[in-house]
Amino acid sequence: MVSVVIPAYNRPRMLSIALDSVLEQTYPNIEIIICDDSTNDDVQNMLEPYLRSHPQIQYHKNGKTLSLGNWHKCFDLASGEYINYLMDDDVFHPDKIKKMMYFFEEFENIALVTSYRQTINEAGEWLPPMYATAKLFGETRIMDGKTLADIALTKCLNVIGEPTTALFRKNDLGEPFGLYKGKPYSLLTDMAAWLNLLSKGKAVYIPEALSYFRLHPLQNNNLVGWSAFSDWLDMMIASREDGFLATDESFQAALHAYRSRVAGYPQFASDIERIDAILATLGAES
Repeated sequence: MVSVVIPAYNRPRMLSIALDSVLEQTYPNIEIIICDDSTNDDVQNMLEPYLRSHPQIQYHKNGKTLSLGNWHKCFDLASGEYINYLMDDDVFHPDKIKKMMYFFEEFENIALVTSYRQTINEAGEWLPPMYATAKLFGETRIMDGKTLADIALTKCLNVIGEPTTALFRKNDLGEPFGLYKGKPYSLLTDMAAWLNLLSKGKAVYIPEALSYFRLHPLQNNNLVGWSAFSDWLDMMIASREDGFLATDESFQAALHAYRSRVAGYPQFASDIERIDAILATLGAES
């Protein structure tokens, strides 16, 4: 069984579209867990007819705001062997789960399956890809998990996808979603989870758009923005313990990418000093 887990927050209209996209999946064995962090009852009221008609949906209204804890609550309540998060403003392609489960069923040691994600606007119209969402490969690839992670780390860019994008085995996530090596990542919650998973096996990238990433004014993605960009540097350094950025050349490439992104911003002066000290130990010029 696949558990589609939805942390909901104050967006009943978009959640209805997201939920419909799960109910239209061609893969038959799915449960849906919705944990509602909303500040009002609009989501609950919208869901009432769904709950009467679809026994595979479980709904939980939080007594207080849990924030990232709401993601963990969804995960803990899931009984499926596989997990796919769905942000309440995103949408699944009807064949998403079926096409991704194929790789878990037919190949060994798969830790994560992801795909190209199509960006859409508030009305659901397609948008041109952003730098982070551009198609990685023109064909489906099965690769070592560290290979895919290193692409992201050396670009300081989550090319793997937002939480909606990836399917994984529940037992493979060794830490709560958003933590890596015991550290919570406020900006890179998804990347923290992906590194946990990709340290354990192979990754699959599918070039077909199997999910739709919505950009809109009510979005709370990356509210912490620049203030947490140092997460990338902390993650690069910590990831080497798991064999990511294993060569000095790849580690240097990641450090230089980060340095170029923050150069000229006074708030990152200590990060640049930190990078230069690491590069000096590697015998590389800053």
